[in-house]
Amino acid sequence: MRLFLLFALCSLCLGGESPAAEPEILVNRLLAGRLSLKAGDLVELSARGDMKNSERFRVLAIYEEKADPYNVPLKRSLVKMHLPDLERIAGRKDQLDLVSIELKRGADARAVAARLNAEAIGFTAFSAEELAVRASTTFQIVSRFHQAIAMITMMAGAIFIFALMVMRVEDQRKSLAILTVTGISRRTILKSLVLESTFFAFFASILGAMLGYTAAFFVNLYYQNFYQTELIFARVTVPILIRAISISFLLGIVGGTFSWFRLKHLAPREELGR
Repeated sequence: MRLFLLFALCSLCLGGESPAAEPEILVNRLLAGRLSLKAGDLVELSARGDMKNSERFRVLAIYEEKADPYNVPLKRSLVKMHLPDLERIAGRKDQLDLVSIELKRGADARAVAARLNAEAIGFTAFSAEELAVRASTTFQIVSRFHQAIAMITMMAGAIFIFALMVMRVEDQRKSLAILTVTGISRRTILKSLVLESTFFAFFASILGAMLGYTAAFFVNLYYQNFYQTELIFARVTVPILIRAISISFLLGIVGGTFSWFRLKHLAPREELGR
C-alpha cells in the first residue's frame, strides 16, 4: 500500500535525540535535495501552514521516484508514511482517496477489480491497465501528434532524396549515352540505375538514423538532467528504423525506374552532339 502526503516539509531538526522513538517516513530525492536531507534526520510535519499540531518524524531513507511522464514535469516534493501516521497528522480517520493493492505475480487484475466492484459499495476498483488508459488520454493525443509530425518529416525527406536521385541521373545523360553507343543494353542500364538509386537511398536512411540517435541522446541527456529523472524523452525504435529503411529501398526502386523512363527515348547521337 502506497500513500503520498503532498505537503512540503516545514522545518528541519539536525541535532539532538528524541526521548521517544519517532515514526519513520520516506522522502523522495527531489525534496531531499531541496532541504539537504539525509537518512536519520529529524523533521517536523503538519497538515497546516501555521505548523499547529505538528509532529516529529525521522527520515528512514531517501527513495527515487519511478519515471512517470505525468509527475516528472510537476517536480513534486513527496513524503511516504504509514497509514496511522497519515490519518493522525491529517485529522482524517478512516478516510482515503486512493488505495493501491499489489497482487501476486500472475494474478488477473481485471478479475480482482470486477470482484471488488461487485461485493462492495463506496469505491470503484480499477486494474493498473485500466487506470493507465484513463490517465493517459493526453499522452495518447500527444503521441498521435508526434506520429503525424514524423510521417510528414519522412515524406518531406523522401521527396528530397527522390529529387536528388532524379537530378543525379539527369546530370549523367551524356555518360548513359556513351554506354548505349558502346553496346550496353538498356536493361543493364536500368539495373545499374535502380541499384545506384537504392544504394543512395539506403545510405541516406543510415545517415538519418545516426543523426536521429545522436539527437535523441542529447535530448535525453538535457531533459533527464533538467528534471532529475531516468525518463526517456526521445527514442529511436526498431520499427521506426525498419520503416525508414523500407521506404528507402522503395524510393531507390521507384527513383531508378522513373529515371529510366525519362531516359528511355534518349537519342545517344543527339546527346553526344550537344
